[in-house]
Amino acid sequence: MKQLTFDKRMIRFISGALIISTVVIISVSAVSTVISLTNKSTQMAMKEVEVMTANTEDNFRQYYGLIWAIVLDEHIQNYLKDQENQYEYMNEANSILSNVCNMWENINFVSVVRNDGSGHLIKGNSIPNWILNYKEKTQEDYKNSISMGHNGMRMVFTKEYSARSQYALSIYYPLYANSVIGQQLGILCINVDDSNLQQLVSNIYENKEFAVNTYFVHKEGEIISCADTDEIHTKFDQLKFVRDEQRVTTLGGNIIYKELSGWDFYYVTRISWWELLRDSIRTVMLLGILLTVLIVIIIRLANRMVTKAYEPWGKVVTAMGQVSGGELDTRLQVLEWDPDMQVVSKGFNSMMEQLIKLMEQVKEEQYQMDQIRLEALHSQIQPHFLYNTLDCIHWQAVVSGNRDISKLVKALASYYRICLSKGKDIITIREELEYIRNYLYIQKMRYGEILNYEIISEPELEDAMIPKLTLQPLVENAIYHGIKLAENQEGTIRIRVSKEHSGIQIKIKDSGVGMTQEKIDEINRMISIYDDQFGYGVRNVNRRIQLYYGEEYGLIYQKNEKGGVTVKLLLPDRCEKKRRPVL
Repeated sequence: MKQLTFDKRMIRFISGALIISTVVIISVSAVSTVISLTNKSTQMAMKEVEVMTANTEDNFRQYYGLIWAIVLDEHIQNYLKDQENQYEYMNEANSILSNVCNMWENINFVSVVRNDGSGHLIKGNSIPNWILNYKEKTQEDYKNSISMGHNGMRMVFTKEYSARSQYALSIYYPLYANSVIGQQLGILCINVDDSNLQQLVSNIYENKEFAVNTYFVHKEGEIISCADTDEIHTKFDQLKFVRDEQRVTTLGGNIIYKELSGWDFYYVTRISWWELLRDSIRTVMLLGILLTVLIVIIIRLANRMVTKAYEPWGKVVTAMGQVSGGELDTRLQVLEWDPDMQVVSKGFNSMMEQLIKLMEQVKEEQYQMDQIRLEALHSQIQPHFLYNTLDCIHWQAVVSGNRDISKLVKALASYYRICLSKGKDIITIREELEYIRNYLYIQKMRYGEILNYEIISEPELEDAMIPKLTLQPLVENAIYHGIKLAENQEGTIRIRVSKEHSGIQIKIKDSGVGMTQEKIDEINRMISIYDDQFGYGVRNVNRRIQLYYGEEYGLIYQKNEKGGVTVKLLLPDRCEKKRRPVL
């Protein structure tokens, strides 16, 4: 893929910045408009819902009062109680129902149906005489009605009882005997033209500025009344009513609702997002067109300016390409009219002169390095000479019968062989322990009975890797600064390799003179400081381990309770080298 030049990238950057700015401006404008319209429509809907809620609560309270007036009337009670003489009380009961219809203009009819099915009373201005078996119809509707949540009142909003196919509210209430608790005598039905519910059906409350749909919903989700009659008696699944909240935002728009105090109903208003955004689309589109034209003009101007400004830098890029191709005699023309390019041109030309000089110097240094490598190759003969010489001494001691000298020479040869390790930095724990055994054997031959040692290791851990010459400085310190200073007293060095939950632990414990706790603390504090003037000292051993495996590994000194010092060395499990250290 061909890479873009600097001027092309600048033009793309400017174009991208302008496009992003335009998108941000349009987005902010659109969001601000939506928020403003949403707040406005929400406030209007809340006021509307509150008014409708208050009116409906007032109507329901009046219905409830009317029901109790009928229930407690003695003529109605006598008609229901006395089956044999019901006809004697029928006229007075009909008169009560007629008075109710005359007092309430919006009542279509009022009926009282006996529980025993022996008769019923019905009065009103719109009696549904076309319905056969009215008693059975009333009892069936009562069973299928929904609870109004107030002392047994139930209701159905239907148009089955209207000759003009208009929706009306049928309120049902069980009629109980006044003298016998729990004895139901019949069912009271009041069919009324409720203004609030009918206004929803006729869409009187539809807002012309915003798409507002208002619903009268039961707490179980059933829609009682709304403008779209096909939705009546269906479920309002878009909302879960939450007490003390009045607003919910959905993918379809905003939903405003309010609960009727003391009743099992809500007024719900749904405001469509599309209708909210429709009026703002024209403004946003006009703003987008103006900004697009402005972007095109600015991009054209930026293209000319960047191309003109980049022209001298293009010559620099061309010159650099020629240099990378081997044309080291390439030079830039110094432009007097451009101060910046004047500095760059002079610097480039000076750099090329210095580059030629450095190349000559590198050639000379490379020649010297080749000579050093040659000398290093020659020096590799010396270890082989050392091994061969020690091997001859070993066999001479064997022939002479001096086994101590033979073992000592053999230990020394093994010591140097592992020490050199063919130039390897990392060896196995098994090799490192063998190296320490040879070293301790040589030291024991030197110091005699004052030095004893013990090495304990789990064989399965010895294949793990460890930096070469890690243990030798620690053991050497234990001998020279611990056991040797104990005034010819017998001392012991114990080395133990074990598995720990966080890795492999190697303990080197001596029974020497020991150190104070303050000295131990100082060593642990200073142990991580590297110093290349001290060869393979303790601090450098710790630093090598941390460079290979991380800061969580390394050495820590502890004071023994019965004298001497213990060095704990923590390595990762299997100890594979993570990186090559810079020492």
